[in-house]
Amino acid sequence: MALATRRTRPADGATDGPADGAAGHAAGRAPGDTAVVTAMRHFVAGVTVLTCGTGKAAEGVTVSTFSTVPGNPPMACVALRRGSRGLRALANCPVFVANGLAAAQEPLARHFARRGRPRGLAQLPPDAWSGDPGDGVPRLSGAVAWLECKPELIVPLSDHELVVAEVVSACHTGGTPLLTFAYDLHSGPAASAPSTDRTSP
Repeated sequence: MALATRRTRPADGATDGPADGAAGHAAGRAPGDTAVVTAMRHFVAGVTVLTCGTGKAAEGVTVSTFSTVPGNPPMACVALRRGSRGLRALANCPVFVANGLAAAQEPLARHFARRGRPRGLAQLPPDAWSGDPGDGVPRLSGAVAWLECKPELIVPLSDHELVVAEVVSACHTGGTPLLTFAYDLHSGPAASAPSTDRTSP
């Protein structure tokens, strides 16, 4: 699917910048962080892993910039560093899944934040994926919520690109989410478990 965009796609061989991975923030304040950036890190955000692709081409990236707009149609957006591997993967896939991580999934957040992480479904044990990932976009088991998103637009934003997508299906299970705040990862408040059936927005 061709995306409406005001910029060309990232060059081949680019790697994720540190702003793509929420888990990377837990390492502490970077030497170049300004007072503005430090203040931004004091806004609580959910930790999300975006997954896309299938089989050996499956990709995942940890982000703390995922946001939703519950309108009609429901939309979502995420900012990824320009030239990053995560942005290139999303730009080349017709659909991706936003996996809202549970508090117990901090190791997954750190895994998908690593620059040298492998590609493909084999990078995780089979039970880490929900259902049969070979039948569609892979989802992570144990997440508190999933949104299946279809990219519609990529907009340049500072040294990032904002991917705007339509939410085409959704599912949530309750539980305790993983949050990022003040350069560290935290457990959020627990929510009761609703039906786990997938629903269209």
